[in-house]
Amino acid sequence: MSGASWELSEGDDLVTIRTPAVRVALRRDSDRWVHELGPADGPSWLASVEDSADSGDPARIVSPVYQEVHHHSFDDDDRRVRLLLSGHLHKHYFSAVLTVEVGDDGATVIDFDVADRCRDQVARLAATYEVRLGEPETAGPRAASWPLGDAVLALAAGDGANLTTAAEGSRPARVEVVANLNPGEYTHRLRYRWTWATRSGRAR
Repeated sequence: MSGASWELSEGDDLVTIRTPAVRVALRRDSDRWVHELGPADGPSWLASVEDSADSGDPARIVSPVYQEVHHHSFDDDDRRVRLLLSGHLHKHYFSAVLTVEVGDDGATVIDFDVADRCRDQVARLAATYEVRLGEPETAGPRAASWPLGDAVLALAAGDGANLTTAAEGSRPARVEVVANLNPGEYTHRLRYRWTWATRSGRAR
């Protein structure tokens, strides 16, 4: 299925969204779907880092777990496509809306709007990625970016979330988007987006 600015391919073990510049791939890996982001063709720039099923601390989530992927077809238009993701780990019930949208300037935005419903204590809720692009061009508590020649890949945290980076050797290898948790609530939200844009388009 396709729109003017995107193409969606769905299989039993692989779901791919392609825009003119970016590929978002979700792959079935054992009990869940993992995801990666890269150019329309070529090696990926980054991939999700997953919680193990026997994670030692159920209160601390490395990344939401997704076991079901569904195309949200009735909300498609020429520039936007959406997937609904859901999954379960320990007593956490995750759901997310993944929106891929192409702007007027050709920029591709990959937006994650995540909910974690859990009756037990949640000490940490994060989405963690292994980034394969070396040092970020910019890095701060809410946003970071990596150079891609004449383009830039940026990550921005929303809804009060923060970014942290973890070093592996001398190069940052992981980035985490960490939710701002509200004690006493049973539903926690995590919102963030990746954006690919040309440098000229980003400056507008």
